[in-house]
Amino acid sequence: MPRFRLNAIRPLRTRFLAPVAGALVVGGALVAARPARAGVTWVGEKAPELSFEKYLNAPAGTPVDLAGFRGRAVVIEFFSINCPKCQAAMPHYNELARSMRDRPVTFISLTNEPEADVRAFLASTPMSAFVALDPDWSMWRDYFVAGIPLAVVINPKGVIAALTHPESLTPAAIEDAIAGRTPALRRSALLDDTSAPADRANKALPFMLVDVKPAPADSPYVLWKADEIRAQGATLADLLGVVLNIEPHLFVSDDLLLDARYDVAISPPDNDPAMADALLRAVVEQMAHPRLRKEMRSMPVYVLGSRPVDAMSIKPGGDETPSLRGGRGKVVATNVTIAQLVANLQRELHATVIDETGLSGGYSFSLEWDPDDPGALAQALRRQAGFEVRLERRPIEVYVVKRGE
Repeated sequence: MPRFRLNAIRPLRTRFLAPVAGALVVGGALVAARPARAGVTWVGEKAPELSFEKYLNAPAGTPVDLAGFRGRAVVIEFFSINCPKCQAAMPHYNELARSMRDRPVTFISLTNEPEADVRAFLASTPMSAFVALDPDWSMWRDYFVAGIPLAVVINPKGVIAALTHPESLTPAAIEDAIAGRTPALRRSALLDDTSAPADRANKALPFMLVDVKPAPADSPYVLWKADEIRAQGATLADLLGVVLNIEPHLFVSDDLLLDARYDVAISPPDNDPAMADALLRAVVEQMAHPRLRKEMRSMPVYVLGSRPVDAMSIKPGGDETPSLRGGRGKVVATNVTIAQLVANLQRELHATVIDETGLSGGYSFSLEWDPDDPGALAQALRRQAGFEVRLERRPIEVYVVKRGE
């Protein structure tokens, strides 16, 4: 039989082990997937474009985009006229802007409050920086601002040089940014704000994360895959399955523990799904150095059959939205096809399930079983749903996994 190495296989589109796109697989059942991880503004990356509405006190012709400031540093202070901490930082920020008026740096104070309110504030509290309005919060979103006051220092090449509190800014730090160096500034505590909303947080999340650690043997399997990969209680067979787009139960091995469980977290830079895939492949390669070959083997299989309609407890799903949800030892199926059921049964039973029901369309039913009893699920299929379930041995094409050198 031909052998093939993991790193020689062309990357395949990863499928979810249950047949509903954009979902989490939790112990064989489905729940809604969380949204993609929010982006984060990093020191060292290209600054998002300026998108504020207008200046209130800048001379005519002052640039409104980063290209217009090319060759100059830009310091953007996100603030509010009603923020006590912002007001406390204003004297220092104003003095810094005044003292560096002749240097190639522009200071901008950005707020999203009503223009009339800001103008009234400026009448009693003059500001040395150019005050700009961002009423639609677009720059707050683009820069992922978790809280204020926050100062963003952008160097003359349009790269973020610092994310800090306005009172931490110094002339020396600004000169470093002008010269293209990274200023030695204390990072804003807002980047560590654990109370910030998860979908808007500008926290000090890992720029790149690859974390693999053992998981308890009874840890329920959870997979979330989009621009990053998170797996809980994943077996080595699960990870191989994700990488190679092969059902995990089709892997067999004499020298690897394919059922050993792991928690895996992979977050690549720039929310890059292709890099997440590549990193997962590298993780699996380093964990097991797997070498695979196809082979026909006599394997235990479950054969799923149907009984007369009046002897079954399933019912047609009709126009209901398809879903398969539940948890460990429980599942509620709504308008689910037999193919979808089989895909999930193969995960729970860790064996091939062959559909000989002859049923088409979607069906609704519910099952409960003891997840610690290997035969309980088959019994639940028989007694609670009315399926015919037989355990047989049949020749199945499997993938024999050997540990490579």
